[in-house]
Amino acid sequence: MKNCFLFLVAIALVMLLSSCTGVSTLNFSEKDVNNNPNLLLNPDFNPYSVVPSESLKGWVVHLEPAGGSESPVIIDPSVQLEGGTCLRIDASDKSVMILSDPFDVRRYGGYYIHTHFKTNSPAPPVIQMRMIVFMDNGKILNRFKNRFYPGYEWQNQTLSAGFIKPGAKFGRLAYMIPPFKEGSIFIDKAGVYEAHGFKID
Repeated sequence: MKNCFLFLVAIALVMLLSSCTGVSTLNFSEKDVNNNPNLLLNPDFNPYSVVPSESLKGWVVHLEPAGGSESPVIIDPSVQLEGGTCLRIDASDKSVMILSDPFDVRRYGGYYIHTHFKTNSPAPPVIQMRMIVFMDNGKILNRFKNRFYPGYEWQNQTLSAGFIKPGAKFGRLAYMIPPFKEGSIFIDKAGVYEAHGFKID
């Protein structure tokens, strides 16, 4: 009887842990996108205003700790993969989160996410790229993430997102960059595309 109880407890723990740490087994790529529209506003990080606080249309920058006279996040016209600019994050003692404006998400949609990164830092930090799915009230339903070190050449980092929980209304793409001591990180050519969808919603 005791062995049976321990066995049931072990099964329950395995189920609980697997539900907490389960990941999507989807694997979308560029070929799944066809001519579907990019759901991001300003995917090439083009400047929309000479006023610094209004220039990066479609994106919001959060710094931790907040404050300081200069931001390490700069629209750079001298480096680009596509278009006329890229986003440059200079070395600093701040953690940087760059968050896209919301885009519509369907529960039964499958999404392909990509962004290009490179660096000239000899010791770059680990970057996180996330797609976060929300309900109407702002509650987070799903998080999909990719962690990586950027290289000296442009690299296309990707995510596949699906099996979204009920109640999903919108998503946001986020880049999280910890403090680092030397050089810069460059970001360009971002995209979020619905790559697959059941006609249920």
